Parts: sequence; structure tokens; C-alpha cells
Amino acid sequence: MQANKNFSIAIQICVYMTFKGNGRYSSNELAESVKTNPVVIRRQLAGLREAGIVKSQNGPNGGFYLKEDADKITLWDLYTATREGDFFHRPRLNPDCVVSSNLKFLVEDAFYDAELSMRPGFENTTVQDLADKLQAVLDC
Repeated sequence: MQANKNFSIAIQICVYMTFKGNGRYSSNELAESVKTNPVVIRRQLAGLREAGIVKSQNGPNGGFYLKEDADKITLWDLYTATREGDFFHRPRLNPDCVVSSNLKFLVEDAFYDAELSMRPGFENTTVQDLADKLQAVLDC
């Protein structure tokens, strides 16, 4: 099983924007927060923009910002926006092996059900919840 790293980056970007307050953020600033290249962040932001989670504005006061209030953006929104392929790794098939050649069929329903079982937890957790949790940790 391998979780999508883009999901984690999307969470970090959105929580960063929420925690820092309303404003516009450059890909350079977000990249510094994530400790990655701004190109990686721009690709990620393009996907989030396509999913309707972030918007951007050009110009001297431009940058990226959350399209919706953080309490309306759920982890499920971010997960579906960043999902690439199957959540569970599917091994290469060996057509000469009866188990390997039928494995996808054998586990497809179980894998699908397992992935969907994450949905309630992700839908009940918003970006604002995570920003509030971070603030509570910092207040201690």
C-alpha cells in the first residue's frame, strides 16, 4: 500500500494558506514551506485549481489562494483532487500463474471497499480543522 504523496502536499499547502491567513501565496513561498521545488508546487496547484479548490490571481498582488472557506474543504476533496491511480499497489501480472493472472479480479472489490472506507473520516475532517489543531498545539 502506498499513499499518494501529492495528497500530503495538497494538505500542507491548504493548511499553510489557512494558518497564515487570508492572502495570496506564491509558489515559491509554498515550495519553501513544503521543502520542494516551486515547479512541483505549481503542478500541484494546477490540479487543485482544476478541482475548484484554489484560485490564482496574476500581477504584483497576485498569487494562489483558497477558493472556498477552509471549513468547506475536506480531506476527501483533496484526496480526490490528487488521486493518481489505485490506492493499493497492484503487482505485475504473470500470465503463466493462475493466481497472478486473476489477482486483480480477486481483490478488486476488497480494494475498492477499503479505499471507500476512508471517505467518512476524510469527509469529516476539513482544512480548517487541521489549522485549528495546529494552533492548539502551538498554544500549548
